[in-house]
Amino acid sequence: MADTAEPAQPAAARPRPVNWVGGAILVLWIGLGAGLVYGPPAAQGVLTFAFVMVGWILAVMAHEFSHAAVAWLGGDHTVVEKGYLSFDPRRYGDVGVSLVMPLIFLAIGGIGFPGGAVYLRPDLMRSRLWRSAAALAGPGATLVILLALTTALRVWANAGAQGALFPALTVLAFLQAMALILNLLPIPGLDGFGALRPFLPPALTPHLAKAEGLAMGALFLLLFLVPGAGALLFGAAASLGVAMGLIPEALQAGWQAFHFWR
Repeated sequence: MADTAEPAQPAAARPRPVNWVGGAILVLWIGLGAGLVYGPPAAQGVLTFAFVMVGWILAVMAHEFSHAAVAWLGGDHTVVEKGYLSFDPRRYGDVGVSLVMPLIFLAIGGIGFPGGAVYLRPDLMRSRLWRSAAALAGPGATLVILLALTTALRVWANAGAQGALFPALTVLAFLQAMALILNLLPIPGLDGFGALRPFLPPALTPHLAKAEGLAMGALFLLLFLVPGAGALLFGAAASLGVAMGLIPEALQAGWQAFHFWR
């Protein structure tokens, strides 16, 4: 998600190189994937869970990095000093609230609730179109990841043997479909609304800032407590995933492996 921040002096520095933390997480994810391919069948549930969770973290990092990268192109160079271009999950908001809690929600409820946040300076961006583009850059990255995963899975499915890694990747792709749908909702605090916000009357800004927290809390309660709301989201994400080539049987198998403790 993209958000706004208090005024600060812009820094016109170039983006810093990718932080080692992001690379380490990527290596861990690849190692978990190798474990699914070569590890014992008894460990497939735990490995699937870990593989999907670490993959989700990487996807959130790509999502937030994309917000910041487009904001930098649009004129907000404060994203450099904030570390948003370092591909380090510790930089994307409060780690506990922005990353750990969404991971817990994902593990318990299976809902890819938006995590992470970059605080952008819309007043430094050159136009309303740049502000809107910065908001849409995150879902754009999510869509690219979804397309990459579904394309790879389609090619893999046509090749024959699949193994334990295939359903794990299918679950990760499904969660990207869910995240894409959620983030594009025109609700204050989500990217879909963020893309519309630059074109709304400036007088609404103070009221919108107050509404964001309430709207996100209401969405959370709706998805987790209102019967049928979560199922509607699951159905929409599954329909999108299947339309893009996901195999329902692989998704079901991966979902069962992901929730190995049930």
